[in-house]
Amino acid sequence: MARTTVDVLLVSPGTTAGWRRLDAHAAGALRDLGLSVAVASTDFRVARHLRRTMPLTDLAEAAAIRHATSRALRRHAPRAILFSGVQSVLLQPRSRLRIGGVRFDALTVTNRPGRANFVQHVLERRALRRLAVLLPAGLAAAPPQAAGRPVAALPFPVTVPARLPPAEREPLVVAYAGNPDKKGLDVIARAWRDAAADARRLVVTGLAAEQGRAFLRARHVAEPAGIEWAGRLSAGEHAALVARAEAYVSASRFEDYGIAQLEALAHGTPLVTTPSPGGYEALPLARRLEPALVAGDSTPAALATALRAALEMPAAARASYAERARELVAPYSEAEVRRRLAEDVLPLLLGR
Repeated sequence: MARTTVDVLLVSPGTTAGWRRLDAHAAGALRDLGLSVAVASTDFRVARHLRRTMPLTDLAEAAAIRHATSRALRRHAPRAILFSGVQSVLLQPRSRLRIGGVRFDALTVTNRPGRANFVQHVLERRALRRLAVLLPAGLAAAPPQAAGRPVAALPFPVTVPARLPPAEREPLVVAYAGNPDKKGLDVIARAWRDAAADARRLVVTGLAAEQGRAFLRARHVAEPAGIEWAGRLSAGEHAALVARAEAYVSASRFEDYGIAQLEALAHGTPLVTTPSPGGYEALPLARRLEPALVAGDSTPAALATALRAALEMPAAARASYAERARELVAPYSEAEVRRRLAEDVLPLLLGR
């Protein structure tokens, strides 16, 4: 069977709702720029059973993505390959990497530290040296270099609404806890209790009530008064909820990027957060906007202090925060990401 020539093969891991959303946006943006695009993805039916430890998880996903890429290359002959996430390049052959670019939030050497993850670190270094271009999502920190490879920052896009929501917000605070351990749901629950937020509600999204309650029980944390379990929401539903909230609270034990936090700022919603390690894009923005809303450390007591500061913000300070937050998030807007893709990325990836 003859292969169809396309400009870009987008290799999408499809491992999370976030990556699926990002890759759908990338495919649409490339097509809007007049390029032909094919997509390689996988549902991980085999790899899912091998996800026991972090190394096995990464290697199982890398193997599944390599297989999906091979399948796509039997049908398409791309001028360039755009890989999503470093796991997607770990086991790819040199022939694919040399015409490829990888967009990523964090490298495994950063978010998979320690000797147990030595294999991923070696595979990652090898892959980065062979890629045509590196596309880090981070703007807050200097982009990583690898053996002199070309680098072009390509942020993850954030929807910035045309206008700010009304100044008057509902008496609620939003927290996302799709992975309750990683997102620090136990820390948030303890901080919420200590903050004594009166009649306000803490609306937790991303997981069902029974999952959240089981997690808190396992951590010996009592379910605090005022908590409400919203479950899994669509992107639009979550955005509408955050736009109505007095604050968005985050306590991630490690933050690879933090799209939800950037989206909160795009809606002018005060971000209350712990100083989470990792490539946390919104953290320096939050500090610039209002240092008092960034906890001094990652303890519930420190987060409770920051939360009280947010809930006690005067109306004028809240309005100023909202306007300045939207300005700081502008570089992550969908329009700006499309501009970067056209002007910075494609000339490196396609030689335009």
